[in-house]
Amino acid sequence: MDIVRQSLAITFVFALLATAVWLMRKKGSLRIGSRKSQGACGVLESRGKLVLSQQHVIHVVRIGQQDLVLALHPAGVTLLAEIPVKAEGET
Repeated sequence: MDIVRQSLAITFVFALLATAVWLMRKKGSLRIGSRKSQGACGVLESRGKLVLSQQHVIHVVRIGQQDLVLALHPAGVTLLAEIPVKAEGET
């Protein structure tokens, strides 16, 4: 009898969780999926990454009209370079 009661309680909790997620997605508070698939055109854009080791990664990030090269490591983040983005038609 305890197993049935516990199973029903767990089922009820998962049903509440699913309902909360559904309501949040419908309201717009929760977005699941990549930003590119949703047509986002924000100011911050990931241009690429290079994994050096399990704990060391280099990212290229575009913020507005500037590309930043960032090193991520266990001690934090280090700015490696700032590269201004050239406008179309410039050489």
